[in-house]
Amino acid sequence: MTNVGTNFGNHKQLSKDPLKNEPNFQTSQDVEEYLQILLQHQGACERAAKYMEAEAAKLRISDLKIQLLQQRKKEMVQSHSQQKSEHERAHMEEFNQFNTFWDQKILKFNEEARSVEQDLLLKQQQDIKTTVDELEATLPYKPKESSELLNLRKIEEHLAKQKNYVEAHQIQIKRSKLEQDEVSNYQSARSAKIKNQVQQMQMRHQNELSALQQRIRAGQDELRKNRSIDLERLLQKYQNLKNELEQQQQMDLLAFDGQFKSKGQPNQSFYRSMQSKVNK
Repeated sequence: MTNVGTNFGNHKQLSKDPLKNEPNFQTSQDVEEYLQILLQHQGACERAAKYMEAEAAKLRISDLKIQLLQQRKKEMVQSHSQQKSEHERAHMEEFNQFNTFWDQKILKFNEEARSVEQDLLLKQQQDIKTTVDELEATLPYKPKESSELLNLRKIEEHLAKQKNYVEAHQIQIKRSKLEQDEVSNYQSARSAKIKNQVQQMQMRHQNELSALQQRIRAGQDELRKNRSIDLERLLQKYQNLKNELEQQQQMDLLAFDGQFKSKGQPNQSFYRSMQSKVNK
């Protein structure tokens, strides 16, 4: 600290009586620097036997000491308020970062889960198509002729060779009807076989899909649980720091009041402190 202060360095030169040109105080530093000027003025008046001027300076010094304490406490309260605001701002920034991190993590998990599920569905569809194509290619479209059908065909041919066309025609009708029935029954059985195998595959696919979806839900539940745990830690950290800050600020205020006040009056040590600065 300078002997007179940055704001009031030329004050003594401007006026022999600083009481007539008291400045406007913005900070406790302003008040303290002006107090040093008044203490110097008081001492000078005392040495010059200007006791009434010294008395006026003494009274103003007494008032300013109280004003200085009030200003310092006001600045301390303002500083505490700023500390709380900075703490809140830092917490909100960390809280926003926390939400961004977890939102992105959950979003990434869900996107990957949807991709895996979609890949499985496409694979299952392709598996069914491949199986149906293989069955269509390997299962004969028409059945083998039964012994009864073969026998009717031989009889029909024999009757035709014997020029017995009427009986041959009757056997032909019977044989055609039997052949249609056998083909129809075979086609129904063939379609049922393909359908049955497809249904079995679909059941296996549904089980696979259900198992995958269950794993996805378990992963989502785990993410929500971990997010909740981390949030609780974050909030507890915030509360702990807030409590520590409030306790420290309360201790600062108590220490301030204990240092500068005694039974509602400025402590004498404060006056000695100010006087020592002047003597330096």
